[in-house]
Amino acid sequence: MKFSEFFNSWLHENYYKKGVKVGKGGDFYTSVSVGSFFGICIAKKILSLKDKFSGKISIVEIGANEGYLLADIVQGIYTFAPNLLSDFEFCIIEPHENLQILQKRTFQERFGDDVLVEICHSLNECEFKNAIFISNELIDSFTCEVVDDKNMLFIEDFKPVFKKADEKTLSLALKFGIKKGEIPLNLESFVSEICQSAAKFSFITFDYGDMWARGEFSLRIYNKHSVYNFFECENLSQFFGKSDITYDVNFAVLKDIFLQNDGVKFEKFCSQGRAILDFGAVEVLELLLEKGGENAYKNGANQLKRLTHPDELGSRFKMIEFSKGI
Repeated sequence: MKFSEFFNSWLHENYYKKGVKVGKGGDFYTSVSVGSFFGICIAKKILSLKDKFSGKISIVEIGANEGYLLADIVQGIYTFAPNLLSDFEFCIIEPHENLQILQKRTFQERFGDDVLVEICHSLNECEFKNAIFISNELIDSFTCEVVDDKNMLFIEDFKPVFKKADEKTLSLALKFGIKKGEIPLNLESFVSEICQSAAKFSFITFDYGDMWARGEFSLRIYNKHSVYNFFECENLSQFFGKSDITYDVNFAVLKDIFLQNDGVKFEKFCSQGRAILDFGAVEVLELLLEKGGENAYKNGANQLKRLTHPDELGSRFKMIEFSKGI
């Protein structure tokens, strides 16, 4: 079968449906696993964007896993500007019903009935006047093909085999400027859905990758915090559907696709560490000291160090931001 079919079955039809554990008890860490500081910094950024919109703003997380990031953002808005919380509404886009249950539980446990979250299966169900879209490690979960010059990857009996690429894949490889590596599928339809679902929006996403094609394979497996090169695994069947599979995001492709849509502006691309500092991380620490005391400040400072450290999450992860109508 084509690698894209294998990838989709592995990740979307099995791994995610079984429920993904992130953090110490899972296969990998994300910035959300570090603590609430990441979401609070995003909340600070959201508040800085508020005056660019008129009327109620929908904060929409796409691919929220258990819903912790959006809940942290809600908490951050309440901490900085409790009187403004009613100016926002909160939404999660989540196709997997098992994760919808976890997301509802997270919000119920954190906020009771004080803060409501709407959960939709897809963006096609949504129509927002004003939206701020947030995602973390979403783009690297998009189904992909893998090419090596004129050949593409197939899987036969859990073994990777390269064969002659079909015309559709070669056309995408040429379009995206990828001679060797992963080619994301469905990105164009995803971006189109973003643009059609909101009259005005800001789109902010964090992911592992860079603003160019690596020119090599980045496909890898995460299993209980160990990383495996996909092509060096002797037995892929032992990981299939039980571990995370991912690849580096080529942000240049994402940028080109967004800018093909009328009215969309490219705002910024930088390391995650730089983004968090620009969002107002220092002010967040000052607020934690003021409201929570020295222990809260130290906890926040430790989280900030991990989120910005070059050898951890700070430089390996990137942030890209687009806008429309603001």
